[in-house]
Amino acid sequence: MEAKYVLAQLTESTPEPLSELSNDFGLYALWDHEGQIRYIGCTPKATEGFRTRITNKHVTGSEGRSHKFSQAYCCGRMWRYCRKLHPEIAGAHQSELDAKLAKKLRTIFIRTYCKATYVQVPNDPTSANYFESLTNLESEVQQLASPGMRAWEGIRFTSLEEPTALVDELLTKFPELKESTERQGLLYDRYVIAHA
Repeated sequence: MEAKYVLAQLTESTPEPLSELSNDFGLYALWDHEGQIRYIGCTPKATEGFRTRITNKHVTGSEGRSHKFSQAYCCGRMWRYCRKLHPEIAGAHQSELDAKLAKKLRTIFIRTYCKATYVQVPNDPTSANYFESLTNLESEVQQLASPGMRAWEGIRFTSLEEPTALVDELLTKFPELKESTERQGLLYDRYVIAHA
C-alpha cells in the first residue's frame, strides 16, 4: 500500500467517534477537538487493533508517555501530575481523588470531542513481518504529512491550552466532577503556567 494513498485516506475520510472504531490493524490519524489531525500512528502489535490502541492507550493511558490524547489534554481542570509535586511551590498538594477525577474529566472530554480516521492494511502473506511493515509505512506517511499533523509526535510534546468553553459544558453534565477539577485547575495554574 502506497504512503500517498494512506495519507489521502486518513485526511479525506470522515473522522469517526472513538466509540465506533474497529479492532482491525493498519494506520490511523488522531483528530483534536477542533477537527485537526495532530498525530499519525499505526497499530504496532497483534494485541492492539485500532480500538485498543486508541481508546485504551491514547485516550486513557498515562500522560508523559506515548499516549497522545492523554498528554495533549493534560491541562487546566483536566490536569494531573503523576509524581510528587516539588515542595518549593507553596500549597502544592494534589489529592489523589482530585487527580483521579481530573483524569476522568479528561477521558470524557476526549471521548466526546475527539475523533479518528483509519486505514485498514491487510496482512500480506508474503511479508516476513507484518507489524514491522506497518511501522515502516507509518514512517513514510508521517514524512509526507504537514507539520501540524505531526504536532503530537514524541513523548513529551507540549499539552494544549484548556478548551475552557467545552470543559464548562461538560461540567454542567457532570457536576460531581466540578469541585475536584476546579482545584486541579488552580494547581495547574500555580504549578505549570507560573513555571512555563
